Amino acid sequence: MIAAVTWVTFLEGLRNRAVYGITLLASLMMVFTVLLSSMIMQDVGKVATDLALSTATFAALLVVMFVNINILAKDLERKTIYLALSRAVPRSHYILARFLGLGLLLGLVVLLLLCASLATIQIVRQMYPSYFGMVSLWLVAVAHLSIFLQMLLLTSLSMLFSMVASSSFVTFLLTIVSWLIGSSTQEVKRLVESSELSQIAPVTKMVVKAAYYLFPNLALFDLKTNAAHGIPIHLSQLGFAVLYGVGYATAVLSLTVIIFRRKELT
Repeated sequence: MIAAVTWVTFLEGLRNRAVYGITLLASLMMVFTVLLSSMIMQDVGKVATDLALSTATFAALLVVMFVNINILAKDLERKTIYLALSRAVPRSHYILARFLGLGLLLGLVVLLLLCASLATIQIVRQMYPSYFGMVSLWLVAVAHLSIFLQMLLLTSLSMLFSMVASSSFVTFLLTIVSWLIGSSTQEVKRLVESSELSQIAPVTKMVVKAAYYLFPNLALFDLKTNAAHGIPIHLSQLGFAVLYGVGYATAVLSLTVIIFRRKELT
């Protein structure tokens, strides 16, 4: 039954028109990357890689915000969730299957974005080989894997928020706020703990530290600098990011299951 719900979720996501709109937008942004690179005759490879990875991150984020959240909202708002639960599907299995289906959709999207990024970077390399720099295509692929993990974390959070929020709009706001905070807490924590800013109130430091440990540290998955400059990624760094992502998503999904089991469906 888990496999069936997973596959249905994946197909439901593919039928969403937003996926095609996001794909078209990402393609146009990749074309823009090639055009913009022709205007910059220094560090062309770095610019192309940064833009390609930023485009991939933005497109994957849109999938989470406008496709994944929409699928979850339909389940609760239109009561389609009753269909699965009426077939004696345990609520924990239902949550897991929905997450796996959304993850499968994200995996396909990120794979397509990886192909587009590699094609874009290769085109720029062929156009301006003398100005391309030390871009590593292998690191570009690893960076896309990090984007995939980052969006899986956000998907798990969106599922949790959908259990406690009153509407899909509130879920959208909570998810985007989590992404904004998670992308910046590492730098903010480092800033407030620096000796130059020792005059910051202890309460502020406590709030920043709490946010750092409560929200996902999405900075762990930002590998644009490594890919653009060919800076090697240590296996320990990559392994920690994977373990962190899996551990955080597992904890969030476990909490989602607990809330869902206690939730009255009316």
